[in-house]
Amino acid sequence: MNKKLNTFLRVLTVVAASAAAVFAFLLKGKMDIALTNTAWAVTDAEVKAGKEYDARMTSLLTVGPLLTAKRKSINDLELEKKDLIANVADMKTKIEGLSAANTTLEGERAELTRKRDELAAQLTDANSKKDGAEASLATAKEELVKATEKAAGMFTKEQLAEIETKATNAEQKAETISGKYRGLHAKVSRAMDNNPAPFGFASDPLGEPAKPGDIAPAVAAVEAASESILTNVLALDSDSGIVAFSVGEANGIKEKAVFDVKIDGKKVGKVQISTVKGVLSFGQLQPDKELDIRAIAKASSVSLVPSTKIAIN
Repeated sequence: MNKKLNTFLRVLTVVAASAAAVFAFLLKGKMDIALTNTAWAVTDAEVKAGKEYDARMTSLLTVGPLLTAKRKSINDLELEKKDLIANVADMKTKIEGLSAANTTLEGERAELTRKRDELAAQLTDANSKKDGAEASLATAKEELVKATEKAAGMFTKEQLAEIETKATNAEQKAETISGKYRGLHAKVSRAMDNNPAPFGFASDPLGEPAKPGDIAPAVAAVEAASESILTNVLALDSDSGIVAFSVGEANGIKEKAVFDVKIDGKKVGKVQISTVKGVLSFGQLQPDKELDIRAIAKASSVSLVPSTKIAIN
């Protein structure tokens, strides 16, 4: 009996030892697999696991809290990412609006640039015209000064005084003759039942003859002389065309007035009055196809007829 028991125990011991060996072998294999699968934990900066099995298993206990913290951090980053995406979309919308505004401003700037160039061109043209006008004005002033100096050099003070004296005497004689004529005309007019134009003669000795029974026409007031004016030619410069007459402001002569110069009813020129005194005037003969300076110089008297006819009521 003891022999069988011993044999059984020996067999049992061998079996147990074999099982223990098999278990140890299998456990070591699993430990090697576990060490291999957790080898990353050794180099991980946060886990910092040991190389041995026990130390590594102990370090792996901290992986759970680390993963929780990482998940929370990832969630926070996801939220920040969504906020950033929303901000990017908002920024994109604003950029598109700014781009449209910039395009509009570029168009307005181009239009303003075009208008500026147009104004610059107009200003340049205006300056050019102004310079031309100033040059023309300067030339006209120079010519006027030369003409004035030439006219002033034509006559001395003594000559002007003599001309004025002659003109005064001529005017006085003309006034005396006109007075006698008017007296005679009034006497004859009363004798003919107050006929305003006896025998066709008007009351003005220098006027146009009127027909018997005609009523003297009313003459509209004008600045220049309204009728033909008989005058003496006191002086004439053939080179410049400046001429002096024995009539002046008292006879209705005005500065800048233009007259046709006639001798015995024939037009021999045209003159523009430049200077007027009491009984003396100076004028400039105008270029004209009928101008005859020689005839004017030889004539003792000429008639000045206004170029523009006056109105008759």
